[in-house]
Amino acid sequence: MLRTFFFSFFLALATLSYAQPAIPAPTNVLVNDYADILSRQEKLQLDQKLSAYARETSTQIVVFTEPSLEGGDEYDRALRIFEAWKIGGSREKSNGVLLYIAQQDRKIYIMTGYGAEGFLPDAMAKRIIDNILRPAFRQGAYYQGIDQATNAIMELGRGEYTNEDGGQRKAKGGIPAIMVIALIIFLIVVFSNMGQGGDDDDDDGGYYRDGRYDMDPNRRRRRRSGGWIFFPGGGGWTSGGGG
Repeated sequence: MLRTFFFSFFLALATLSYAQPAIPAPTNVLVNDYADILSRQEKLQLDQKLSAYARETSTQIVVFTEPSLEGGDEYDRALRIFEAWKIGGSREKSNGVLLYIAQQDRKIYIMTGYGAEGFLPDAMAKRIIDNILRPAFRQGAYYQGIDQATNAIMELGRGEYTNEDGGQRKAKGGIPAIMVIALIIFLIVVFSNMGQGGDDDDDDGGYYRDGRYDMDPNRRRRRRSGGWIFFPGGGGWTSGGGG
C-alpha cells in the first residue's frame, strides 16, 4: 500500500514537471516576445533602448512574454527563465531584471537578481506592475505598458549602477534607497513618540489620535505601532515582484 502511494506521488510530480512548458534557449536580444503581442518595430525599439541602457549601466533588463503558463506558477516560471538565461550573470551577483508576462493567463512577474534589489525592491516592482503595466494591458496597450515600465526601472537603476569596476554597485547622484528607508523609519519613530504625550502618572486617561478616550493610564503609555501602506489595484491582471 505504501509503495503504491509513493509510486503515485512521484508519478504525479513527474507528470506536473513534464507539463510545464520548456524554457527556450537564451537569445542575443533583450526583448523576447513569444506571445506575439508586439510588432516587429516595437520589439526593435524596445531592444535598442534596453541594449543602450545595459551598455551605459551594466544593468540588463530582459522582457519575456509567452502565451500561457500552462497551469504553472508565474514566480517559478520567471525564476527558471532568469536562472537558465543567467540574466545579468548568476542570480546571486546579478543586477539583472526580468519582466515576465504570460498573456493569456494575465500574469506578470518582475524577477530581480540580488544585485538589483537595492534599487528595485519588491514593493517598487509591485507598484510598477499595478500602476503602469496592468492599466495599460487592460486596454490592450502592451507596447506602451512595457515601454513605460522599463523606463521606470531604468530611472531607478541609474542611481545605483555604473559600467565601471566590472558592473559592481556604485553610488551615483541622488539619495540611495537604503538612506531613504532609514529616514522614513526614523521619522515614524519620532512622530510616534511625539504622539504618545507625557508620562504623567496622575493622568487617568486621555484622547488617542483617532478620537477614542481611554481611562487606562498604562495603555496610554504603550507605543503605537505603525501600519503598512497599500497601493490598491484593479482586477484582471495579477502581479508579483521582486526576487
